[in-house]
Amino acid sequence: MHLPWLGLGLSSNAQTADQPNPYRLISQHPQLFDYVEYSAPLDVEDAKAQATLFSTMLERRAEIPLVYHPVHLNLWGPEFESEERLSLCAEHVKAVGSPWVSNDVGWWHSNGNQFPGYLYLTPPLDAVAIEHCVHHAKHVQAAMPVPLLIENPVVMTARGSLHVLEFMQRVSTQSGCRLLIDLGHLLSHQLSRGLSLTEGLHDFPWERVAQLHLAGGALSHRGARGIYVDDHTQPVRDEVFSLLNHVLPLCTNLRALTFEGDGHADQLAVVTLQKLRKLIPHQSRPALEIEQPIAAKATLTSAAEKQCWQVFSDVHTAKCLEDPLGATAELDYRLAVMAEQLDSEVPLSRLVFASNRSSLAAFAASDQFRELAEQQVRSPADAFLGWARRRSRDVNSPGAEMLLAFETWARTIKRKSDATGASTGIFPCDLTEVIHSARAIKRHFTARAPWTEAGFESDGLQTLIQLAERAPRVPWTVTLTSPGNTTQRHPELATSSGAP
Repeated sequence: MHLPWLGLGLSSNAQTADQPNPYRLISQHPQLFDYVEYSAPLDVEDAKAQATLFSTMLERRAEIPLVYHPVHLNLWGPEFESEERLSLCAEHVKAVGSPWVSNDVGWWHSNGNQFPGYLYLTPPLDAVAIEHCVHHAKHVQAAMPVPLLIENPVVMTARGSLHVLEFMQRVSTQSGCRLLIDLGHLLSHQLSRGLSLTEGLHDFPWERVAQLHLAGGALSHRGARGIYVDDHTQPVRDEVFSLLNHVLPLCTNLRALTFEGDGHADQLAVVTLQKLRKLIPHQSRPALEIEQPIAAKATLTSAAEKQCWQVFSDVHTAKCLEDPLGATAELDYRLAVMAEQLDSEVPLSRLVFASNRSSLAAFAASDQFRELAEQQVRSPADAFLGWARRRSRDVNSPGAEMLLAFETWARTIKRKSDATGASTGIFPCDLTEVIHSARAIKRHFTARAPWTEAGFESDGLQTLIQLAERAPRVPWTVTLTSPGNTTQRHPELATSSGAP
């Protein structure tokens, strides 16, 4: 196997409307970067249908090479990738000519159902997780026609005693896979341990690093504890540039450096790429020959399975004796992302049954949420509706039950229709006033959260419930759009009218 020289790259989510647009940039600034790294569904046909930039990427891949970074592959967790999913990934890699495939080491999905916001679970940095990650990596690599690069995970909560680089070194050498080091992820680890920027970096085999990632992120503090959130739309912090300057000379076999500039305006991406271009000149270099990883049967020990589920439980209840501040901050972030996703699918039920942190945390710690990871429900929204139905028995409110029934009905109607088009159904209650008020209340709460938070549940939510209880019990014709349709103000409700 070999790793060709690629140089400097720009990442993309493969959507025409996203910034920065790599092809617009390269036409305006020739040789600004050398390749495009992107994320898209494993199935090439799904990628063609869902990623609006994908056809352009395929047309121009001879001019601008493509690197596939799926962020859909489990490299830890109680479930190994299925043969079907690995076959789809392998065919995708061949279709675009990607010289390698890479993925963060973490638990991403259960049977294809992603965790909310693609927030994977990070393995504890200990020997049990190392052994398990090695099996995952060998399992994936055996199905790939190109090398697999394993990427160090985000570490918001310090679990396990090892430095993340020691953890990655051992997984790399035991699996035979080369490394992708994300410098923002590395910063998150240093902060979680209270380490200096370069502590623990000196004995690491940097010659095994084939690729580096550089991206933006947000930094906050809980007391003296720094919390790094891997948010690519944020500016790249000075600490990340400092790490780059420190490790770049050590990466003697480096093949590529990617700026993950997702969400950066074109002109701002140009500034960062020009800065990186000085470090990674536009040039060609010989390919690097590497060892062929040894294939091995993937096995899951009882200790590894127990560990995975214990981390799942601990993360969603903010338990970590080693790092309680980090665990609380991580749960807060996950709850915020969860609320954002639920608001895109079941906004009324979310407002009624989980309007604040404590109720969202109760859902995250519930059996219904765990069913998402146990493959018993299709999505976080389905798990939430199941949880809300149980909670509605305690609420004893006809209005709350009406709103829950409406969104359950709406999701059923959508599943029966063409996923890419609109569908129409008739609901036995006219909730026009509720829909309008939900938008108004949400806007008020979002804009004035510090003032309204304490009284939001008792006042704003009671208003919605009152409206649902007094809504006319007449047939109501509703037109629904797909949740991903951003042209509508309401994510699922496009138009509605009373009965003819």
